[in-house]
Amino acid sequence: MMSVGFDTLEVAKRLKGAGFDDAQAEAITGVLRESREADLSRLSTKDDLALVKDDLARVKDGLSDEIAHLGTALRAEMEILRRDITIRFGSMLVVATGVLLAAKFFG
Repeated sequence: MMSVGFDTLEVAKRLKGAGFDDAQAEAITGVLRESREADLSRLSTKDDLALVKDDLARVKDGLSDEIAHLGTALRAEMEILRRDITIRFGSMLVVATGVLLAAKFFG
C-alpha cells in the first residue's frame, strides 16, 4: 500500500492559526503523525471477517451434529438403564413375594 506524505509543518501552522499555542500544535501534530504511521497490517479486512464467519458456521454445524449424536447416544443409554432398573425391581418384587409367602406357609 502506497503511503501518502504527512506535512507536519503545514498541520502545525494551521493549528497555530486556529488559536493553538506551539506546545498544543506540536502535540496534536505528533499524535496525528503517529496514528498515520501505525501498523495497519494487523487490522482485519471484510474478507478476513467473512473467512472467520465461514469457519464459525462450519464449527457450529459440526457441533450441532455432535450434539445430536450425543443426544441419541444418551437416549439409548437411558433406555438400557430403564430396562435394567425394571428387571432389578421386578426381581426384588418376586423375591419379596416369595419370602412373604414362605413366612406365611412355613412360619
